Amino acid sequence: MFCIKPLKALALGESAKKSFLAFIILLCLTEVLYISLHFFPCSSYLLYNKYILTSIVCFVFYFININLLKALNSYNIRYLLIIILSFGIVFRITLTPLTPFLSDDIYRYIWDGYIQANGINPYLYSPDSLELILFRNNNIFPFINHPHLPTIYPPLSQIIFLLAYLISKNSFISIKITILIFDIVTALLIVKILYKLQLPLTNVAIYFLCPLPILEFFISGHIDSVGIFFLVLFIYSILSTKINLASFSLASAVLIKIMPIIFLPIILYKINKRKIGLFLVTFIITLLLFYLPYLLNINEKVFGSFNTFIKDFYFNSSVFSLIHILTGTNKIATISCYLALGVWIVIITFKCHDFMMGIFWTLTGLYIFSPIVHPWYLTWIVPLLVFIPSKAFFWLIMACQFSYYVLINYQEQNLWQDSAAIRLIEYVPFFALLSYDLLRLQTKKLSWTETL
Repeated sequence: MFCIKPLKALALGESAKKSFLAFIILLCLTEVLYISLHFFPCSSYLLYNKYILTSIVCFVFYFININLLKALNSYNIRYLLIIILSFGIVFRITLTPLTPFLSDDIYRYIWDGYIQANGINPYLYSPDSLELILFRNNNIFPFINHPHLPTIYPPLSQIIFLLAYLISKNSFISIKITILIFDIVTALLIVKILYKLQLPLTNVAIYFLCPLPILEFFISGHIDSVGIFFLVLFIYSILSTKINLASFSLASAVLIKIMPIIFLPIILYKINKRKIGLFLVTFIITLLLFYLPYLLNINEKVFGSFNTFIKDFYFNSSVFSLIHILTGTNKIATISCYLALGVWIVIITFKCHDFMMGIFWTLTGLYIFSPIVHPWYLTWIVPLLVFIPSKAFFWLIMACQFSYYVLINYQEQNLWQDSAAIRLIEYVPFFALLSYDLLRLQTKKLSWTETL
């Protein structure tokens, strides 16, 4: 365990006192903004405009506060940590009771738990199948997205859905409370990593005060929070040379969302060659232990709708959208982007000498070439920004909130179509700043003073 040496209360200069006061005031104002989200306007147009405006203001306060922390480097670290963690928890608790209105994924979580509680494999049938007609109810079934498709979520997610359902039937609160617990532990793990790397412990604010995970996890209840916990545990385990724990953690992240499988090449290339076998054995055994109960009698169906998802779905993309416009076909754009991502991962694996930087740039490649970039997908990069501050991603995690404009037409006209103008707002500054980051992010450790 890490320890924080108690510091004497230091006499702050006038400038530091003003910075501290501003820091606290902005945290309190942010809490007021989160509370305001409980009061819904009467129309979809007003609701989503209000949300987008509120989220952008929260991000502005967040960026100011991250910079204010640099002026407080002589302040009592223990006290600052308590403030950061306390406000981070309060923000999350404030939004936990809120009914999800940005995404309906959580209703699929509840449905999967409900079906499992009744002894049915969630990979076997789609929610609207005739075999499940007796299980349809007015609380959950009408709100499930793509009810014609079986579940896409891997086994560890399914176990969490089942446990949450058994705790509180037909309620999203138990799922959000589970996410809250994992998110708090994630923050504590980040503090341990910062301590190990001898970086300022208050850098945890970059993750724990960031509006993106707060809004996505505690309004919408996305299960990505649990996956991020295992990703951070994976990073901590590698830095601590705990190969078995690292392998188990990466496998567990894959068992929450399949996406972290893209980190496998870089870790196999970076670890001691004598330990590759041990890593792979632990990784495969962990996957099999969770998949086997669901594999019985259904074979390949255990992968649910994953194939449909990667072939037919696209939203808020950058390179994919450009290729799609140039070629006019979804298939060519999809194949081109996945091939490009594969080449990107190979290059990063062999050219990036630092493990943490390799994870960062691998994930960057995914966002560049992915056909789908929902705002909650970007939450995976936020814990890495604690160690690798990137102007490009600080912009993108804020600008992605504009993509929620798609919900206005969807709610009022049942038309799901993202805007080219919004993608330009998101991605033109992103790629410009990413070019800057490519010049700047060359060393293993980046200066905290260059965060923004």
